[in-house]
Amino acid sequence: MKIELSHIAIACPTIVTVAEKLRVLSLKIAENHEVPTEKVRAAMLPVRVSEHFRIELLEPTQPDSPISKFLTKRPDGGIHHVSFEVNGIEQWQSILIQNGFEILPPGIRKGARGKALFIHPKSMAGVLVELEEISN
Repeated sequence: MKIELSHIAIACPTIVTVAEKLRVLSLKIAENHEVPTEKVRAAMLPVRVSEHFRIELLEPTQPDSPISKFLTKRPDGGIHHVSFEVNGIEQWQSILIQNGFEILPPGIRKGARGKALFIHPKSMAGVLVELEEISN
């Protein structure tokens, strides 16, 4: 049987506000539609999928882990962050800062598969976004 990632949905007060922020990441709305049965408007932004795409399961190893904090608020777990693979993570950091995005300290850090940078959820409609530069 086929199983493929279809989409990640982000609830937001206004699509246009979040779309402007995502445009900084070179993501643009391709289509809009309303779903009357759900009483929502939806905007779809196509994203190329990295050959390195995986679903990542996170379990804390220490009580002071960011995942421990997350699980304190959501004991059953849930989506923690959305990650995009990038090249030139240092340039991306500059672009984000120039456009008023809040980057979580310490900025660029060692990630699971290379370098990582996290955008504060308040800069991205309440969603923690990771930019990941994968080392081969």
